[in-house]
Amino acid sequence: MNPWTTLLFKDIEWEDSPRGYYLTEVKQKVLWEDKNTGATLALVKFPEGVADKIHSHPGANQMTIGLSGEVEMPPNGIIAPIQPDRAMVISKGEKHGATRITKESIVLFFWDGFPRPVIEEETISKP
Repeated sequence: MNPWTTLLFKDIEWEDSPRGYYLTEVKQKVLWEDKNTGATLALVKFPEGVADKIHSHPGANQMTIGLSGEVEMPPNGIIAPIQPDRAMVISKGEKHGATRITKESIVLFFWDGFPRPVIEEETISKP
């Protein structure tokens, strides 16, 4: 038995994201999850549009590595490519979100605890 698993992006069976704070049809594929600590590793696929509401993760630090796509980051509106040579770390409890995806994007997320979001704003105006 091979201890390695190879996952080709073209073959991923994307699942609906259950978190309820996304504003577009975001899909995900959980790659690994620790049921005791809540730590989670997931690929997330974002279509164009405002991706999420402003939120925080009180129970987890969030680390992301962009794999493909393009994003406009609030509050300054800088448009940046999403690529594997860039990572972002968001500390536990820090507000983030209202991200506008300008090209379909795939991002690798890791939360070091339960990633349950707390929504900080109920509505985000779409540009």
